[in-house]
Amino acid sequence: MRLLFVIPEYPPHSGGGIVTFYRALLPELVRQGHYVRALVGSGFTSKLPSYEADGVEVDFLDHEAVSRNLSRFQSFRALPELQRHLSAAWTAREQAEAGEGYDLVETSDWGLLFAPWVTEKAGPPVVVQLHGSVGQIDFNDPRRGDELFGCVTRMLEMQVLPLADELQTYSTINAGEWGAITKREVTYIPPAWKSSSVGDYHDEKSKNGLVVGRVQYWKGPIVLCEALRLLGTSAPTIDWVGRDTDYVAIGSSMSTYLSQTYPDVWGVKVLPIGRCAPEEVAKRQARAAFSVVPSLWDVFNFTCVEEMGCGQVVVCSKGAGASELINDGEDGFVFPSNNAEELARKLKQLLLMTEKQQEEMGRAAQSVILSLLNPMTVAEQRIKRYESLVARGRSSSQVHPWISESVRPHGSLNQTLAFLDKLPLRELSGYALRRGVKRILN
Repeated sequence: MRLLFVIPEYPPHSGGGIVTFYRALLPELVRQGHYVRALVGSGFTSKLPSYEADGVEVDFLDHEAVSRNLSRFQSFRALPELQRHLSAAWTAREQAEAGEGYDLVETSDWGLLFAPWVTEKAGPPVVVQLHGSVGQIDFNDPRRGDELFGCVTRMLEMQVLPLADELQTYSTINAGEWGAITKREVTYIPPAWKSSSVGDYHDEKSKNGLVVGRVQYWKGPIVLCEALRLLGTSAPTIDWVGRDTDYVAIGSSMSTYLSQTYPDVWGVKVLPIGRCAPEEVAKRQARAAFSVVPSLWDVFNFTCVEEMGCGQVVVCSKGAGASELINDGEDGFVFPSNNAEELARKLKQLLLMTEKQQEEMGRAAQSVILSLLNPMTVAEQRIKRYESLVARGRSSSQVHPWISESVRPHGSLNQTLAFLDKLPLRELSGYALRRGVKRILN
């Protein structure tokens, strides 16, 4: 088959979960005899030189074309981030010539990249891979000033995603969530994973535990601090690798909030390391005494898999989809999301284990990952689904004009800021003055 993947990122550029998901899968599809092209980018990425790696042809979204196409979405001028997402999505479809010559297109829920592919019925069948949509992320970590953006984006996702020929995801939790939202079946297939070749660092074992993830509300730093405070003097020291982010609740960074609220924990028992290169992260994962995934919510969380894959004992929140890979007490530990008392109890249970017991649990975790997420097996499962969709062809159901027009390009507006006429002049003037002063002072 000839397969086109329209996705926001692909290795070696960026390092999120989407990169990890496709890093092992696409080369394996090539090894199994299929032609694979990836068109990579979003409304907020730059065009990079095309390349071929492991048989996968990789092209990048033309960001200049995205900027030119913004004028076709001026009706979203009040929501510039949404305007740019839609411009990128349609630019990608145009750049890929609507999938001409391909048997199947797989695209992403992130950035509404799926919108033109599922609302336009011409072209090959379309799979939307549910990695964690913009609306989902905004709901779990809302940003000040983006309230309208979040609401509109979620409403568009709810109406447009059900039009896909197939919805897929690699977390049963996420499959259940989207199944309830879209009122249709969501196919679950586990992700493919293989270890990065970074050498063996187990002989240089650290005494510290490890968290890998952004210092962000929904990644669970608060529940971790609460748990370590409960453990008191018996609390372990844990390194946190990942960049700091804004915490909308107080209008400052998350790390600032944590250092002010948990001065006895953050910077003392939890040591913020900051952003690290992927090679350095892999070394820390192999060397750590144990790992924690305290997420309140996560579609999957590949750091859990990476740590289990290198033989680590992982304490994982049930809020992360990857927790379903763990049999509690056998190949790791799980605890209820946002439950500091249970996290503290699991950490205490882990610390009471002997070194030999921890090594045995780590080996069991590694065995689970190597078995369930084997790239060859997972790719075969996906190919069967792709072949079924190609044989069935595109859905014949009609797209309601209300839905298609909501995400389709329109003509230019004479006055792109006319929506401001609906707002009181006094409020506009006051806000413009405050914004101007703030920019001057900064």
